[in-house]
Amino acid sequence: MPQAQKKILIIDEERFSRICSAILGTVGYGTDVMCQADQFTLQNKLENKSVNLIVTSYPYGAFLFDEIKGHDIPTILLSDNVDGDLINILRNFENVYCMIKPLDYDHFKKLVSQVMSGDITANGGYSLV
Repeated sequence: MPQAQKKILIIDEERFSRICSAILGTVGYGTDVMCQADQFTLQNKLENKSVNLIVTSYPYGAFLFDEIKGHDIPTILLSDNVDGDLINILRNFENVYCMIKPLDYDHFKKLVSQVMSGDITANGGYSLV
């Protein structure tokens, strides 16, 4: 069972964020949702070290990627497809996992559990999963 103090920040469109939060809540994770994300709010959350994992999508969260990359927080980046632009973005992250939509929610929950427990790590780069 996940530890209660660990928090997942979801930065995405409102509808997906609610679904994602509900799915992760069923396996015991606390989530914080930012649908109208802004750099100041994100910076505050990251500096307070209250986030253990970030889930966002490309291109929705692209304007926040520089802020996210400045912190060593594992990130799951969701995308409809993988192209050269996305690969270039992924190369700039230190600890990111890219999943292609539509999501297999069981696979998604398993990845989140592995990242949150430290059983999997992409330190120093990115992983396509």
